[in-house]
Amino acid sequence: MEKKTEKTKKKTWKNIVSNVIFWSVIGFLAFYLGMTSFFPAQSMDLFGFTTYVVTTDSMVPVIKVNEFIVVVNTPHEALQVGDIITFYADVNLDGKDEIVTHYLATIGEAEDGSAYYKTHAYGKNDISERDFWTLTDADIIGEYAYSIPVLGVVISFIRSPYGIATIGVNVVVFGLIYYVISDKNKKKKGPVTPEISTEIKP
Repeated sequence: MEKKTEKTKKKTWKNIVSNVIFWSVIGFLAFYLGMTSFFPAQSMDLFGFTTYVVTTDSMVPVIKVNEFIVVVNTPHEALQVGDIITFYADVNLDGKDEIVTHYLATIGEAEDGSAYYKTHAYGKNDISERDFWTLTDADIIGEYAYSIPVLGVVISFIRSPYGIATIGVNVVVFGLIYYVISDKNKKKKGPVTPEISTEIKP
C-alpha cells in the first residue's frame, strides 16, 4: 500500500512539473510574440535581439520574401560597410517610417561629429542606385544575423488578428479538455482509503 502511495505521489509531482513547464513555455512564447509584434524596440533592449518577417524582394536572393529574420543589437561603432542592417526609413515620403533591411553602403561623419549612414538594396551598390535616405544612429535597429525560410508565413499568421484569435480559442479549448480529462481520472480513482494499522500493542 505504501509503495502505491509513493508511486501516486511521484506521478502527481511529475504531472505538476510537466504542466508548469508546458504553460511556462506557452506564456513565454505569447509574451515574446506580443513584444516583438507591438514593441520591437523594447524587445531589442530586453532580449538583445528582435525578429521580423521580410515582405519585399529588395534583398533577394540573399534574403527572400517571407523569410523570418533575426536582428541582433550590435554597437554602431562595430558596423562596417557591407554589413546588412535593419533600420527605420521614410520609404514612401509620407512621414511614416518603415522597417527596412539593406546593405550598409557608406559610413560618414557629419560636421557636428555624429555618424551618418547610406544603404543600398541587393545588386544596387552604384551611387546612382543607392537608397535616397540618410540614416543616423537613432534610425538603426540592429544588424541582420540570419534568416529562417518559410517560417515567416507562420509567424505572420500568428501575429495577425485572426491568428491571435485562433490561438486564443485553441488554448481555451485545450485547457477545458485537459480539465475534463483530469476531473474524470480523479473520479475513476475515487477517494483514497486511509490505512488502518493492525498492529496490536501489548
